[in-house]
Amino acid sequence: MNKLYMIGVLLLLVYWGTGCQDIPIGYLQTEDANYNPDTMVIKNANSLDDYPGEPNPEFQMYLDMGYTAQQITEWFGIPERINAGEDYVRSKWGAPWVSTPIEGVEGTAQIFVTVKSIREESGGSVAEALEQIKVYGDGTFEVPLQHTIPVGRYVISLNFRNEGYSKDVDDCFTIIVK
Repeated sequence: MNKLYMIGVLLLLVYWGTGCQDIPIGYLQTEDANYNPDTMVIKNANSLDDYPGEPNPEFQMYLDMGYTAQQITEWFGIPERINAGEDYVRSKWGAPWVSTPIEGVEGTAQIFVTVKSIREESGGSVAEALEQIKVYGDGTFEVPLQHTIPVGRYVISLNFRNEGYSKDVDDCFTIIVK
C-alpha cells in the first residue's frame, strides 16, 4: 500500500510539473477597456485662437505697487492679460494636445501599447496621422501643437501586449482635427 501511495504521489508531481509549463506567465485583460471621454478635438495651426488679449489693468496696478508678476498670479490669482484667445496659453508654451489615459486595462507589467490601425472617416490622411500621433504606456495619446494632420475624423484601434499575451481594442478612440 505504501508503494502504491508513493507511486501515486510521484505521478502527481510529474503531471503537475509538466502541466504548468504550457501556461503563459501573467495575464492581460482588455474587455473593459475604454476612454472617458473617447474623443479629442484638436486644431491645426491655421485655426488656433492664440490672440494674446489686452493687458490687465488690475495686474498692472499690483505691479506698480511693487509686487512681482509671479506673486500677483500666484497669491491673488490675477491673470497678466484678459480676453485672450482660448488657445493662447497652449500656443505660448507649445503645449501638445493630450488625451486622458485608457481605463479598464489590467495585466502583468510591463504592458506595451501600439497603434494597431487608424481609420479615416472624412477624407484626411492616415499616413500623416500615423506619423504624428503618439501613444504612451497608459494609453494616453499626444499630438504636437504644430502638426500637419489634415482636417478629418480619425478612429484609432490599439494593441496591448505583455509577456505571453497580445490583445486588440478596436475603434476605442477618435481624434477630430478641425
